[in-house]
Amino acid sequence: MKHYALIGEKLGHSLSVPIHEAIFQRLGIDADYRLIEIPRDDFAPTVRRLIAELDGFNVTIPYKQDVMPLLDAIDPAAQAIGAVNTVVKGARVCGHNTDILGFTAMLRHYGIDPLDQPCYVLGGGGTAKTACAALMRMGAKSVTVVSRHPGPGQIDYQRLTEDFSGILVNTTPAGMLYQKDPCPIDEAALPGILARAKGVVDVIYNPPETVLTAAARAAGIPACTGLYMLIGQAVAAESLWQGLPMPDDLTETLMKELTLL
Repeated sequence: MKHYALIGEKLGHSLSVPIHEAIFQRLGIDADYRLIEIPRDDFAPTVRRLIAELDGFNVTIPYKQDVMPLLDAIDPAAQAIGAVNTVVKGARVCGHNTDILGFTAMLRHYGIDPLDQPCYVLGGGGTAKTACAALMRMGAKSVTVVSRHPGPGQIDYQRLTEDFSGILVNTTPAGMLYQKDPCPIDEAALPGILARAKGVVDVIYNPPETVLTAAARAAGIPACTGLYMLIGQAVAAESLWQGLPMPDDLTETLMKELTLL
């Protein structure tokens, strides 16, 4: 039996176990998948131990960048993005990014097209880097990162309220189950921002509707949360781990068949 896992700091919201178990069952793979929470102070030694014990693993908040120096190699696409969410063991332990495939497929599935649109990405972690790379690949007119503590080339939330138009992408935890902040944007500023939105993407998948996407839908704006992305990146990760192509319709099938929330 092969052994896989998701590593992160807090995983109480995760739906990855039933998704990967469904893939194992459908494809007849003898494997298991579990969640492994790692405190920040124990990250490096724990990951080194898991590399020896597991056949592969996924990486989530806040470790998609921290894991990179611990690996033997980084796939060029993941290196360009600056974030790893899937670790594959072979002759070398290599980091990949399947999030970009899931994110791109999600936008296409929900008809949110960044082509020639200014796009604004909330957050500065590994998922934000992935979203920025995907949006540029899909032909965005521009991609601007929004942060509470902006670095070079980034803007803060006050500037967002002044400048925004186009597509809004949330990659912060605000709005996630068990998080104290229900929305990444202040309630007073939200209507003005949504009035200029062409689409709203929230990579949060639990709950299935966030304050941000509910407000967007109520305003008649195309919006989605991140379950399609989660399943899509899991399918892509399994393809890497098993060394096999996955059925083209597997993400769509799992979206329809799985009861996760």
